[in-house]
Amino acid sequence: MKKLSVFRIQNRLLLKNLAFVYWHIGGIVLWLQGAIVACGIAIAFIDGKPVWDTLYLAFITALTIGYGDMTPETAFAKVIAIVIGFLGIIFTGIVVAASLRALEMTIEDQTVRGETEGENLDQAS
Repeated sequence: MKKLSVFRIQNRLLLKNLAFVYWHIGGIVLWLQGAIVACGIAIAFIDGKPVWDTLYLAFITALTIGYGDMTPETAFAKVIAIVIGFLGIIFTGIVVAASLRALEMTIEDQTVRGETEGENLDQAS
């Protein structure tokens, strides 16, 4: 039972740290997502395709999945797709770095708590 409660505390602490980190980088993440959407809409107007299809293309490209079921047709739309790819790499890097920072903060908090609890136990005995 004790392991389960420790696990819940660690999860809450990780979620708290994730919220803290994403609160600070939220503007950058939203800007990148907005830029990806804007590029997708631009491809829709340039290639004359439905907006939903080009938004799908933009996010599949940005997330570096690249199914290949849709491709931009004109040269300018292909350049925009390359820009989307770079934005996606930046977006993924920021999300991974922020998540790792939150995990690092959680481990640091657990280490500090463990040392403090250990010192308290030493003082009590």
